[in-house]
Amino acid sequence: MEETKKKKKSVKKEVSTKKKKTSVGGSSGSGFWGKLLDLLKKLLGEFKKFVCLLFNFIIDSAYFFHFNLYNFTVLILDVFNSLVVDFCINVVGYGYWLISLDHKRISLIYVILGLWGGFIGLGLSLLIRLNLCDPYYNLVSLDVYNFLITNHGIAMIFFFLMPVLIGGFGNYFLPFFLYIDDLLLPRLNSFSLWLMIPSFFYMELSLYYGCGVGWTLYPPLSISENSGLGVDYLMFSLHLAGVSSLVGSINFISTIISRVNFKTSIIIWSYLFTSILLLLSLPVLAAGITMLLFDRNFGTAFFEPMGGGDPLLFQHLFWFFGHPEVYVLILPGFGIVSHICMSISNNDSSFGYYGLICAMASIVCLGSVVWAHHMFMVGLDYLTAIFFSSVTMIIGIPTGIKVFSWLYMLNSCGSRVWDPIVWWLVGFIFLFTIGGVTGIALSASSLDILFHDTWFVVAHFHYVLSLGSYSSVVIMLLWWWPFMIGYSVNKYLLQGHWLLSMVGFNLCFFPMHYLGIHGLPRRVSSYDCEYYWINVLSSIGGVLSITSAFVLFFILWESLSVCNRIIGLWGSGSCVTNVMVVPVPVHITYICGGKVWFNYK
Repeated sequence: MEETKKKKKSVKKEVSTKKKKTSVGGSSGSGFWGKLLDLLKKLLGEFKKFVCLLFNFIIDSAYFFHFNLYNFTVLILDVFNSLVVDFCINVVGYGYWLISLDHKRISLIYVILGLWGGFIGLGLSLLIRLNLCDPYYNLVSLDVYNFLITNHGIAMIFFFLMPVLIGGFGNYFLPFFLYIDDLLLPRLNSFSLWLMIPSFFYMELSLYYGCGVGWTLYPPLSISENSGLGVDYLMFSLHLAGVSSLVGSINFISTIISRVNFKTSIIIWSYLFTSILLLLSLPVLAAGITMLLFDRNFGTAFFEPMGGGDPLLFQHLFWFFGHPEVYVLILPGFGIVSHICMSISNNDSSFGYYGLICAMASIVCLGSVVWAHHMFMVGLDYLTAIFFSSVTMIIGIPTGIKVFSWLYMLNSCGSRVWDPIVWWLVGFIFLFTIGGVTGIALSASSLDILFHDTWFVVAHFHYVLSLGSYSSVVIMLLWWWPFMIGYSVNKYLLQGHWLLSMVGFNLCFFPMHYLGIHGLPRRVSSYDCEYYWINVLSSIGGVLSITSAFVLFFILWESLSVCNRIIGLWGSGSCVTNVMVVPVPVHITYICGGKVWFNYK
């Protein structure tokens, strides 16, 4: 027994010695790997320091390089700018207009471009009316007739009314009524102007190549391969014009918000609401046009039913822009009519000033949520149709507030009843009221289904847009022509021009209500013989309207040639334009320490 115990103890000792040996061997192995890990940690730490030093060096070098490159670039641009200015002033003379940042020169270029676009649209409308003088004989082919309709609408809206009303008169008079030297962002103002030049060019290219999809650009016609290259040019033109208007609206909002209060002219508020509408609606139009371009050129299917797209999506996108665009074009007219009614009634402020502001704000809010009343034919459910019909009718309430305020102010200007500007104000209210009444009829979904795509719709939006907005352009031009140019205008010629214009306008567009009630479709150049005499009357009115436009240019040319200079404007001293020298010089600084000064730069 003792021997066996000794053997077990010896075996345990051997096992323990083996464990010790293995443990000693393990400890030696772990020591090697531990040293290796420590070495790697040190290397990683040093590498981290190296990377940090390298990044700091790169950042410092980049900052140093950027700082010096920026200074060098600014130096080069300053030298180049001085060379260009010297060249334009000393060599070209009038070439200084190309680089001027003065809001008055920029606005006059806007007006010139807008008048050019207006005469393009006027020529296209003359071709349309001449083509409709005969029921079956077409002056142009059916495809060209669609080209004329498309480019007439685009030219009149985007290249006549918007440049003249917003870019032209807005740029010119906003700094005056806000008592500042210039707009807040003059270089952005110049940038928005020169974006219009290529936009005009691409619009003309679209007319040359042919774009017969209508100014609404509805798919699937606008995404078909047969629609032609002109559609791409037209969309690119609208992109540039949209960016120009968007940049200009940002500039207007920034300038107005920095200075506006409840004592400024009603014109300031009208341009503020106009700019807000543009800022909200133009990106939606840009998105829709971009998707159309992708469908046409890059194989996408946003609006292609074969690929899972929906053409109604484009209608929603387009009319979300298209209906606020109506108020974009008429709100500046509301502002100028309110201001001139105040001036000729010898008041220091507009009657119902706060009511007019609230009415414009209501029009902006309601007008942004009624776009689907253009889409009653697409199969809206009856609850949706009731909502859009009701809200559209409600817009007539703030519009009526404005009309009655204007009539009250005009009622107190009896001593100027033979003034042509009073005639134009009455004509504006009359034409706009007719357009508003027909709009109430079209707002009812049941009637809109009957009148959809007939000449009744054409008559409605021409009374509001064409006649209302064009009348506001003429009112602005005649009222502030002495202020801008310094010469008076022949009163009796203006009275004859007003009579010719009113006869031409109503003779051209009022018979279209009759055609629409009888179901004559629009965008079709042939019709039944029983409507021949109505179309001839409308064409005669169109020719008279075009003649009145040339008569207006003759009156302005006669003013420049006779040079019947005025020495000042009469009216209430509450309006800054009544106490300034005329014509207004370039780069005038007239507000200093709360007083009015005339310091010429």
